[in-house]
Amino acid sequence: MSDKIELHIPSKIKKALLKEAADANISLNAHILKKLERTTPPIEHIDLDVLQNGLPYLIKYLEQLPGVHVMSSKITNDAYWWIKITIDIKNEFAWNVIQELAFVLNYVSISEPLPTVFKPVSPPPYLNGGPSDFLSWAIESTYNYIDPKWIQETLENRLPKIEEMKSSWSDS
Repeated sequence: MSDKIELHIPSKIKKALLKEAADANISLNAHILKKLERTTPPIEHIDLDVLQNGLPYLIKYLEQLPGVHVMSSKITNDAYWWIKITIDIKNEFAWNVIQELAFVLNYVSISEPLPTVFKPVSPPPYLNGGPSDFLSWAIESTYNYIDPKWIQETLENRLPKIEEMKSSWSDS
C-alpha cells in the first residue's frame, strides 16, 4: 500500500492553505500534515463503541446536577457527539451549574483544554418566548472519537461532589 494520497482541494481552500503555510514558513505538505495531526486521533482511539458506551455515563451525571434535564443527545456519523440540556433558571443553583460547566468544558486549562464546548442555544426569541421556556444549552465534542465517559469523569473530579453542591454553592 502506498503512503501517498491524492487530494483534490477546492481553489478557495488551497489558497488559504498556501497562505497559512507561507506565513508559517513551511511547505504546504508540512502545513496540511500539522493540521491533520492536531485533529486526527491515534488509531487506537478510533472506536465508536467507546462513544456509545460512554455517552450514557455523561448523561446520567448531568441529570444529577441541580436543575438540569437532558433533552437529547447524539453521536454523529463522523464520530462527534453532542448533548442538549435545559437548566431551570428558576433553580437557585442554576447559575452555579452554568458557571461550573462553562469553566470545565470551555476553559479548564490554557495548555490542555478539553475537546468540548458548552454554549447556550435558542430558537428565535421573537417567535417563541423567553429563556424560562426556550433557552437550552449544548455540550459538544470538538474532536471526533472523544470518550464522553472521560468528560464525565473530568466533570466529576472538577465540580463539587453532587451531595455537596448545594451546601458549597449556598456559601457563595
